[in-house]
Amino acid sequence: MEYEPPSATNYTIYSKSGCPSCSKAKTLLKNEEVLLIDCDEFLIEDKEDFLEYMMTIIGKEYRMFPMIFKDGKFIGGFSDLKPMYEKEQASKNLEF
Repeated sequence: MEYEPPSATNYTIYSKSGCPSCSKAKTLLKNEEVLLIDCDEFLIEDKEDFLEYMMTIIGKEYRMFPMIFKDGKFIGGFSDLKPMYEKEQASKNLEF
C-alpha cells in the first residue's frame, strides 16, 4: 500500500476516526494550512505495515494518534503540538 508522506511546507496530521486528540489537533490548527491524512483504511488493511512506514519517517516507534508533523519534521501528538503552537502564536503576536 502507498502512504502519503508528510508535507514539507506545512502541518500534516495523520488521524483516525473516533480519536479525541485528533479532533483537538484539527481544531487547534483550523487557521493553518494542514494536510489531513485519514489512516482508517491503512489500519484496517495492514496496520503493522503502516506503523512500520511511520517508524521509518519518525525515526522511532510511535503507535499513538494523532501523528503530527510540521514542515516534514515529526512533532508528536496533540500534547506536544499544543504548547509548541501556542508559543509560536505568541511570538507572532509580539512581532506586530
